[in-house]
Parts: sequence; structure tokens; C-alpha cells
Amino acid sequence: MRIIIDTDREQIIVPDTFYQQIDKKNEVLKQAGVEEDKMIDYEKFVKDAFETAYARPFIRKEDLARKK
Repeated sequence: MRIIIDTDREQIIVPDTFYQQIDKKNEVLKQAGVEEDKMIDYEKFVKDAFETAYARPFIRKEDLARKK
């Protein structure tokens, strides 16, 4: 899933399907008997992903094509 940070607007932009994708993951967790307080929180999911990304060096979009 690609999430955009728009520095002009100072806004995080999620895909149109973001909430649906998280809801699907939570449904799988629910079916597996995971407790409600262990479900994926929308904002925490993004914050955790950004924290992981910040720990890595920045790359340019063109660098992605080279990594394939």
C-alpha cells in the first residue's frame, strides 16, 4: 500500500481503499480470535510504517526501479 506525505499541504494521503484494507485485516484477526484491543488502528498503522521508513535511508522514486 502506498501512502503519500504531501509536504505542500502538510498532509498524509492514504489510498481510497485504505480503510477497507485495514478492515479486511481486522476481520481476519477477529476470525482468528484476536481480542478487540489488539486490532489494527488506522493511525497507528501509518505511524508505525513511517517510523520504520524513517529508520531507512531516503531513496528517490527512480531508485525503486533499480531495486527490482
